[in-house]
Order: sequence, then structure tokens, then C-alpha cells
Amino acid sequence: MLPSIIRTLLFLLLCLPLVGFDDLTHHEVEIVPHWKKGDSVDLTISRARQKRSADGRLTLSGKTHTRVTLEVLDTDQMGSLIGWTGGDTTFEDPAPSESFLRQVVGLMKGMQIVLRLDKHGAITGVQNWQELRNETVKVMDALVAKTPAPQKESADHTLRSNLRAQWDAMFSTKEQVEQVCTRDARIYFMVLGRKYLLNKPYKYTDLLPNPLGGEAFPTQATIALKAFDQQTGNAALTWNQTADPQHVTRIVGAMVKELAARRGKKAPEGELAQTISMTDNADIVVDTSTGWINRLMLTRSITLGARDQIDTTTIVKASK
Repeated sequence: MLPSIIRTLLFLLLCLPLVGFDDLTHHEVEIVPHWKKGDSVDLTISRARQKRSADGRLTLSGKTHTRVTLEVLDTDQMGSLIGWTGGDTTFEDPAPSESFLRQVVGLMKGMQIVLRLDKHGAITGVQNWQELRNETVKVMDALVAKTPAPQKESADHTLRSNLRAQWDAMFSTKEQVEQVCTRDARIYFMVLGRKYLLNKPYKYTDLLPNPLGGEAFPTQATIALKAFDQQTGNAALTWNQTADPQHVTRIVGAMVKELAARRGKKAPEGELAQTISMTDNADIVVDTSTGWINRLMLTRSITLGARDQIDTTTIVKASK
């Protein structure tokens, strides 16, 4: 009898590590919002852009840091209302020397974007899009009007007028306002609303919004759970997105031709013949007990021939 019990105990002791490892390998993590009215978090959003020219030179064109506050305005069984409010933006060298460009970067400072999210954490719209459109256009008009009379024909005034026209186009419809106002939020909330299995990527097709309001870019995307800390409840995920090069080249080419036609010029056919590639890669750490993102780092690479542009966006939750 005793030898039988000993053999059983030894068998269990030998199997325990395997059982634990197997459970971790197949661990399923559900990431959904657990918010209540009045909850809030502060974020710092940092942006940097690097460009590589045809001769291989790499330059940093600027880096900014913006404070953002998220506040749960209301919740019910259907979803929640989240206030997304941008604060001060600081610049690192090299930074734009034109004071007007600095003002444009902070154009929406202090404006609260009221996001509508469903119960899974997916953004379904911007509740106050009309107010945001009216207020931003008003602020832009005030900036353009600051140009002194003697400078009305200057390059600075031309820059202001062009930016004013572009901004007006970007805020011309409800869909465009929502696209502009949810650009960072869609990245921030994108991992919510799903169950993830370790090392079993979730694959899907998507559309990458066109920053200039044109046709969106079809993409293939993947989200994968790479690690889960059961003690802290933190989940580490990776996200990858690749736009179809043929569609990107076609869409960008059509936009360049349209822009050139408006200015009465001929589009640079040589550049349009080159394939344009666009890829996104992100590392994300989320607190599964709340649904708030602790850290997110997104790298977007755009390649045209021998030239590259790399945009990095980092979102970090501020410690209380």
C-alpha cells in the first residue's frame, strides 16, 4: 500500500510543473472595460518623426509631448461616455520655429472630445462632433486673422491660409470630424472587447483611415497576447497592421493627381510609379482589472522607393 501511495505522490509532483506550464500556455484573457462614472486617468502622448532620404541620411523632424485626461462621464449596460481632453503640448528640438505651427498643434487644447463606446470598449462615435467642429474652425479663423496687414502677401500668411483650408476640409463632415478626433483614441482602445489566448494571434481585416479624408487603406491586422502576469493582472500584447501596397499606391496616386489638378500642375509620374508600403507595429501593456492601458508604443513606417518615414507614438499612463 505504501509503495503505491509513494508512486502516486511522485507522479503528481513530477506532473505539477507540466500542468502549470500547460495552463499558462493556454491561458485565456478577456480584456473589457471595468469602469464606473467618475473614474479618470492621465496620459502622456509623445510623438516623433524620422525621415530617411534617398541617400540614406536619417533626420529627426521633431518630437512633442501632450498631456491628455480621460474621464468616465457615464456608464450603463449599453456602454459608456468617455471624455478625452488634450492639455499642454511641449516641443523638443528640433521643433518648428514658426509660432503659428506651434499654435496649430495645440489647436484643440482644453476641448473635451466626448467619445461613445459600446459595452466592449469599441468607439461608436463622437457625441459632441458639431461643437468641436464649430469651436476649432473659430479658433483657426482667429489665428489666421492675427496676420498683420503688411504681411498679408508673405509666405507666413500663405502658410496660414493653406492650413486653414486644409483644416476646414478635415472638419467638413461628421465622419471626418470623428476620424480626426478619434485618431489616438482608436489606437488606445483597440485591444478591448476580445478574449485572447496566449500565442494564438487574432487576425482580422480592417481599414486604415486616410489622414487627409480620402479613401481608407485596406489592411491585414493581427493582435497577439504575448504574456500575462496573474499577480498584477497586466497583459502584454503586440499588434501588427499592413496596408495592401497596391491599394495604398493607387489611393495616394489618385490623391496626388487630384491635388496637382487643383493647382493646375502635372503630377510627378515618376514617383507615382513607385510602390508605397505602410506598416504599423505596436507593443501594448493593459491592466485587465480596469481596461486602462498602462503603456502603448506604436511605430508606423511608410516607404516610397528608397525613402522612409517612421512615426513613433508612445502613450504612457501617468502614475497617481
